[in-house]
Amino acid sequence: MAESTSMINENAIWKVNGCERLSACDNRPGLKKIYVTVLDEEGGPLADVKVRFDTEPSTGIAYDHPNVWGCTNIRGYLEWDHYGVPTRYRLWMEDEDIPLIENVRTDLGNEYCNPGTRFSPSGWRPINRPGIYSYRIEIQKKG
Repeated sequence: MAESTSMINENAIWKVNGCERLSACDNRPGLKKIYVTVLDEEGGPLADVKVRFDTEPSTGIAYDHPNVWGCTNIRGYLEWDHYGVPTRYRLWMEDEDIPLIENVRTDLGNEYCNPGTRFSPSGWRPINRPGIYSYRIEIQKKG
């Protein structure tokens, strides 16, 4: 996993246990996913929780904001295949007004996976590239 620069906002109901960007080696073959796991107070999976995504607002340009959302499955898991464009995303829980996580970045440069062999099929081709980044996020309900 790579270091994430995401900003986590205080919330009375939810806490973020982890928000990590996948390294190029972990993200092979070059996926554009946001993996979310939602847990209950005891650490078990929490089903049917609404998780919502949108892009960060900008100034000087108008564009469509899609307000994408889904609900966790019985394992407390939700996977979103994001747009694959260089941007920054925000994540909300349920229908709250303030995002729980901001600045989930896909507007970063090239990142390579060089596992140490010179015959590696991905050694000289960027796996993570502008727009093509993945994140693993774990959120838990506060007790």
